[in-house]
Amino acid sequence: MTTIEQAEQLRQEAIVLLLHERQAIDEKLQQLGHNGEPIENKERKQKACRRCGQAGHTIRTCPTPSDKPE
Repeated sequence: MTTIEQAEQLRQEAIVLLLHERQAIDEKLQQLGHNGEPIENKERKQKACRRCGQAGHTIRTCPTPSDKPE
């Protein structure tokens, strides 16, 4: 058996192993209720500023004056 034939045999064995792993993963996903379709990302709720409570900026960029003297 040549080196090329050995490499091809190893490649084929790796493909078979990966297909078995994929089948096991697909079975686990099916048990968890995933149907194989892409999962949509949920829209994230914007965080509110801790100083004024408004969304859209952080405490560092808050337009409300700080109580601390600088």
